[in-house]
Amino acid sequence: MPQKKEFIIPTRSATEVRKFLKANGLMKNVRLFSYQVEQGFNPSKAFNIGVRAAKYDRTIITSPEVCPQTNVLAQLEELPDQNVICQVADENEAKQIDSVLVSTSFRADTPAYYFLGCFNKADIEKINGWDEEFMKGYAYEDNDFGARWVRAGLSFVIRDDIRAVHQYHPRGETIPGGSITNYDHFNANTANNVIRCTNGLEKIGIE
Repeated sequence: MPQKKEFIIPTRSATEVRKFLKANGLMKNVRLFSYQVEQGFNPSKAFNIGVRAAKYDRTIITSPEVCPQTNVLAQLEELPDQNVICQVADENEAKQIDSVLVSTSFRADTPAYYFLGCFNKADIEKINGWDEEFMKGYAYEDNDFGARWVRAGLSFVIRDDIRAVHQYHPRGETIPGGSITNYDHFNANTANNVIRCTNGLEKIGIE
């Protein structure tokens, strides 16, 4: 951004995704990365794969269930140097807006709620991306990312005029006790004042 864009899709369903993209003429400027995990669906590894592969200085982070409601790319191009968290509302099973997940008046003290966010790649690298220790369980990788970002003193803004909707989907925990495991790891990172995680974009001291 702003002159050129690429779409990086790390996925555990590469065959199906490739078929969909080709069938709909969407392969242009798309790079597809296949990866495997032993269990669960924590996104830390996928985010790190995407950021490592990114060619440009600005990186938009989002997920397939998040649907932009405004002209997001054009709006973010107007903010070339800022780390931006966009306002995102939550949709219920009836496809009606149920609540707001992040805005300037809710969860505004951290960039953890990046349902749709745009970051300077260099700033993500300063905290070594997402902690893949959270791959052992479920959730809390976003809370940890935001907490380490704030501890690093990195800036961000939340913009209510750049909006998206988190589309309804069934939610559940795939690893029994996994969220407890991750909660403990999040608390440990907090207690140890961790900024750069060891198992992130770079594997620090990991064979």
